[in-house]
Amino acid sequence: MSVKLTVTVPDELRRRARAAAALRGETLSDVVRTSLEQYIEHVLEDADDARLAQEIRARIDSGETRTYSHQDIWSEIEDLEARGALPA
Repeated sequence: MSVKLTVTVPDELRRRARAAAALRGETLSDVVRTSLEQYIEHVLEDADDARLAQEIRARIDSGETRTYSHQDIWSEIEDLEARGALPA
């Protein structure tokens, strides 16, 4: 089911959107629909990323997940190299 949506935009944006639609052989509605779909997808992905970051931060803060410093990582690499445990 489709519904009409009225949106007020600056005249310059309307002009550019119509030009983009013409270049692609689409209607203005096609351009607006595609742009809105992409915008919503981007917003939802950003929200999901923020939620995951908060979950990770909570695990770190609670001690459930350990963090490693740059020096910790290089020390481990150097130890593995000294033991010959890394591929050549």
